[in-house]
Amino acid sequence: MNRTGEAVRVAVVGEATTHSEPLESDLDAGAVDVVASTETAAAAADCDVDAVVVIDAPPGHDGLAELEAARQADPARPVFVATESTDPARVEALLSAGATDVTVLDSPGSPAQLVARVSARTTTPTGDGHRVAHRWSDVASSLAHDAKNPLNVVVGRLELMEVDPVHADAISRSVDRIGSLLEELSTLGSASRRVTETERVDVGDVAETVWRTLDAGDATLETDDDVTVEADPERLQTLLERLFENALEHGGEDVTVTVTATDSGFAVSDDGPGISADDRDHVFEQGYATTDAGEGYGLFVAATIADAHGWTLEVGESEAGGARLSVITGR
Repeated sequence: MNRTGEAVRVAVVGEATTHSEPLESDLDAGAVDVVASTETAAAAADCDVDAVVVIDAPPGHDGLAELEAARQADPARPVFVATESTDPARVEALLSAGATDVTVLDSPGSPAQLVARVSARTTTPTGDGHRVAHRWSDVASSLAHDAKNPLNVVVGRLELMEVDPVHADAISRSVDRIGSLLEELSTLGSASRRVTETERVDVGDVAETVWRTLDAGDATLETDDDVTVEADPERLQTLLERLFENALEHGGEDVTVTVTATDSGFAVSDDGPGISADDRDHVFEQGYATTDAGEGYGLFVAATIADAHGWTLEVGESEAGGARLSVITGR
C-alpha cells in the first residue's frame, strides 16, 4: 500500500484515444506517478505499482475485460477505470465488476478528479470494498486454520484428565461446536470472494455428485436433465451441499429433494414441512437457526456464494408444500 505523503505509483492499461490521450500527462503529476504504460492488464500484473488505471474506450478497447483481468491477477490492488462511455449502464457494469472507482472522461476536469480519487482511495484502502472483502476472506481462512491448533490441544488434554462424564460430555460438545464454527468461518472466507472465473456447469451432474457425499438415508434426489449455469464449479458444489443439508435437516428422513430449471436460474425444492412465513425473512441471516441441531450458517453460506456469483437466493413454497430455494442467476 502507498505510504501517505508519497506519490501513488500507477500503471496505465490501454491505448490512448481522443479523450484519454492527455490522461497520462495529467496523471503523471503531483500525487500520482505513472511508472508503467501497457496495452493489457496481464502485462501490468508484475509492475511494482500501488494501483492500476484502466482506460475504457468501447468498442475499440474493452476496459471491462481488462478490469476483470487486473482483479484476477491481484485482487488486493486497487483498479481505477477511466471510461469514455457516458452510458450509466456501462459505469454500473464496471463498478459491479469490482472497479475501485470509475471516472467518466467527458469534461476537462475529469483527469484531476481521477488523480484525487486514485490518491484518496489508495492511501485509504478501506474505501475499496473489493480489497476489504478479499483481505477479510484471507484473514477469516487463516484465523480458522490457526485456531484449530489450540483447540486440538484442549481436546488432547481433556482426554488425559479425570473429569466427571457429565462435565466431559458438555465440554466435548462445546469443543465440537467451536470446531464447527471455525469450519464455517473458513468456508465463508473462500465463499465470499467475488467469482472471477466461471465455466458452463451441468447443475444436475453437480447435484448428483454432492448428494452421494451426504448421509441422505431414505431421502431421494430428483434432477432435471437440462439445468446449466455459468459458475465456479467448486463453490456451486458447496452451495448445493448447503441447500441439500437444509432439506435433509428439516424435511424428514424420507424427504424428496428436487432440482429443476427455472426461467431465471434453478431451484431446489422439497416435500417437507416447508419454511414458515415468519422465518422466511431471516433464514439467510448469519447464525439464524430454526432447530438446535444446526449452527445457523447453512443458508447464510449458500446466500454468500450466490452473491459472490452476482446471483440472488430466494425462499418460497414448493408445489408439494415444502421449501423452495430459488437461485436467480439472471439467465
